[in-house]
Amino acid sequence: MYAPAWAQASAGCDWYEAPVNLAYPETNARYYQVDLPVRPPSGSRIRIEGEYLATRYFSFQIYDSRYAPIDELSDYKLVPDTGSESTLLGPSATNPDVAPGGRYTAVVNYGTVKTVKPKNTLYTGAGITSSRKFRLVLRTYLEESQVSLPKIVLETPTGDRPLGGGLCRSSAGQPSETGLPMLDSLLLPKPPDEPVLLSGIPSPSRNVPFAVYYGAQTGNSEFGVNKNAAYMSATVRNRGELVLIRGRAPSFRERTGTTPAVPDVRYWSFCQNNLLLTTVVACRADREIPVNDNGNYYVVIADNGAPRLPSNSGYAMLPYTSALSGFVIYRQLLPAEDFVGAINTVPRGTAPKKVIGDYAPTATYCPVSLFQSSFKAGKTPDQIYAACAAAR
Repeated sequence: MYAPAWAQASAGCDWYEAPVNLAYPETNARYYQVDLPVRPPSGSRIRIEGEYLATRYFSFQIYDSRYAPIDELSDYKLVPDTGSESTLLGPSATNPDVAPGGRYTAVVNYGTVKTVKPKNTLYTGAGITSSRKFRLVLRTYLEESQVSLPKIVLETPTGDRPLGGGLCRSSAGQPSETGLPMLDSLLLPKPPDEPVLLSGIPSPSRNVPFAVYYGAQTGNSEFGVNKNAAYMSATVRNRGELVLIRGRAPSFRERTGTTPAVPDVRYWSFCQNNLLLTTVVACRADREIPVNDNGNYYVVIADNGAPRLPSNSGYAMLPYTSALSGFVIYRQLLPAEDFVGAINTVPRGTAPKKVIGDYAPTATYCPVSLFQSSFKAGKTPDQIYAACAAAR
């Protein structure tokens, strides 16, 4: 007898990890996915039984079959089970006095997303059809160890039906490249003032402008987008020079840290990507980026032929891509409400620096020889940046 769709989901394991490097993922994140049953018995819902994870950040988000976002439930919104404690104090903070392992229970209801939702609740959205899929995605950032994935149960009027447990290790049931895994974002826009150079001739401008991502104007602009993240991006061309990036660093705190009490953001990073293939090359998490006494960071983008900087140089390094055009993404996750450098506060059509000041990254090309000689001469990063921006 043919089993209904909701029963077919029980296959001994439920979660699988996104295996494809596309859509500009973050290398410090992991993406776990469950395909939820379609058209279960009337009155059913999904129950999620889990524990607070030893990670910097985690969240649940619901997506449709095209990976358009429907609903989200961030870690700090999860109310703990009776007798447990949450490790989260708010959007940008963690509580170092509470160890991971406290438990929570959340539910996914079939139906339209409510404006005011009950605690620990997600919705699949309206328009359920036999051919439509709903995907529950668990994102984690900076896992300290292999996480314990939540148990997923289908509650029906006639009883609970477990959908399996743990991480599916085989390739069976994994998404193909036509059913892409859940990643942070797709096709973030090039800055509008960077000319498209089909001939491969480098732009004469020394400046590398960063633009805020507001969503693409055409196509599925919300493919896999993380609603807890905000982005700025810049196109860089490998024209035989370095790229220097500088800006003011948001404060953050490791899960076990004690200061600051309320950091500016939960997490921030820079990633280098292949612009056309949408693959990630490398990322540097906030804790890997040196910050000087003035609160500023400096990132150097260099190809493999450039000499490596010493570990105590005060610069973080990113590689170019193997292609002509790279795509640098600056991410922020869950800014504090009063953080003046939050990307998501910049209105469309407004220069970021006018709103978030020095928290907006700036970048310039730099001749390798000029950087090397200036660095060896002991010049400050700001002096080197100014010299590079003025080079001809």
